[in-house]
Amino acid sequence: MKTVFISGGGTGGHYYPALAVAEAFKEKGYKVVYIGTTVGIEAKKGFPAADNTYLFEMKAVRGKSFLGKIEGILSLIKTTFKVIKLIKKENPSFSICFGGYTSFPLGVASFLTRKDLYIHEQNSIPSYTNRVLSIFAKKVFITFDYSKKFFNNKKTYHVGLPLRKSIIEMAKTYTYKPKDRKTVLIFGGSQGSKKLSEIAIEMAKSMPDKDFILIKGKWDLNVPNLPNLTVYDYCDKIEELYEVADVVVSRSGSGTVNEVLAFGKYAIFIPYPYAASNHQYYNVKWL
Repeated sequence: MKTVFISGGGTGGHYYPALAVAEAFKEKGYKVVYIGTTVGIEAKKGFPAADNTYLFEMKAVRGKSFLGKIEGILSLIKTTFKVIKLIKKENPSFSICFGGYTSFPLGVASFLTRKDLYIHEQNSIPSYTNRVLSIFAKKVFITFDYSKKFFNNKKTYHVGLPLRKSIIEMAKTYTYKPKDRKTVLIFGGSQGSKKLSEIAIEMAKSMPDKDFILIKGKWDLNVPNLPNLTVYDYCDKIEELYEVADVVVSRSGSGTVNEVLAFGKYAIFIPYPYAASNHQYYNVKWL
């Protein structure tokens, strides 16, 4: 049985494309080994497509104080050596990294052990991790054509974003059915958005003839009891909410943008202004 190492987590933007690809390799008979962090979304949800999951204590480097950067670098170096041991033990055919600092140890470990490395970039403006790992990568897969200019064009391929099988299957069979009351779905990515959540509540108050679905994420909000407002902390089956929504109001992470496009929904995208390199703005600039 062939083995593939996969890393991509921390947030849903890296986690879900990695999960989609892992599911595809499982269907083809591969053994999947997943590398993640103890503080990311994978620590809460696990990684169902993996035969073996290894979560390590890793810290981000970008956006931290000088001391924080040192701590982050040391944590990534420490994890890299641990991953090297795992690679020697499991002997994977190749590795795939989906960006974010949690992918850095697997990428470097694959290079040092001479394993083929592939990377996938979800956003229009590549992460610092993927820019570095692209130097060692055999091939670079991108979601947006705009990203080509950041990589070696000879080994870069525009493939789009891997979506979970459940989303693809529902999107394929989805047919819009007119209804008396319109439904607005509002959310701010895998971690939620306090500002968008507050806007959703005010909209529900001012438009009682519309139904609102809010995914508020981690934020502790004073949510009034309104008959036209349904609130979730998180939703594992986002495709079921896309199906009933007439309009989607959300941040513009790559996963959200591509899922909304798959369902052909009307959407208002509000880029997260503090995203690295303002990549959420460029994710939707081409629309």
